[in-house]
Amino acid sequence: MSYLYLVRHGQADRLGKNYDQLTKLGWKQASLLGEYFKNHRIEFDSVYTGTLNRQKQTAEAILKSFTSDRFCIPDPLENSAWDEFDSRMWLGIAAKIRNSNEKFAKLYESYKQAWEEGKEETRSYFQELIQLVLADWVNGVWDPVEPYTFKEYVEKVTFGPKEIPSDVKSTLVVSSSTPIAIMMGLSCKMDHKEYPIFMKSILNSSLSVFRRQSNGWEPVSWNGTPHLQDPDLITIV
Repeated sequence: MSYLYLVRHGQADRLGKNYDQLTKLGWKQASLLGEYFKNHRIEFDSVYTGTLNRQKQTAEAILKSFTSDRFCIPDPLENSAWDEFDSRMWLGIAAKIRNSNEKFAKLYESYKQAWEEGKEETRSYFQELIQLVLADWVNGVWDPVEPYTFKEYVEKVTFGPKEIPSDVKSTLVVSSSTPIAIMMGLSCKMDHKEYPIFMKSILNSSLSVFRRQSNGWEPVSWNGTPHLQDPDLITIV
């Protein structure tokens, strides 16, 4: 039996000028997950990340727990199928919504100002904005959009699980919230327009487990944070 341990990256620096890196809390979340895996004797025959820095840093922190105790864990392989959507998509759609929706435009300006001032409110503003953008993207409201429509992006993500070798028993993949939501939707054989139900709640460094079947992967557990015993360590943005 083959298992896929699919992890969202730790908290990234939404308040900084370069989002694609972990915060101090993000590093801690990932390190605690590594300790959880080690303590529960969950080892990996293969490891993958997307190409994004925050994903690779999360894998680094997870695997450090193993390498420090001389466990034999393979080096991570990069696969862009596990990348989060390109930021050009959300910025492009956001610009179109702003021109047609005054409430969205005001919310965007509040987000932009909070981000420029480095305020914690940036995270909640972004969470609200991105859900509105994702809804329009998934439903093709502004298609065609660059660099890909949601349907095209789903097709891109499907290559990730397909490229996991069939002869490995345990695979760790560090990805981002949207590919994880798509993986869940695909495994449940849902219509792609229903995937946003998963996109709303995927926590930083959360763990979702899938089991390989002859026709693909089936979900075993979803969006768990057993490694985060302190509620203050649990974040979504």
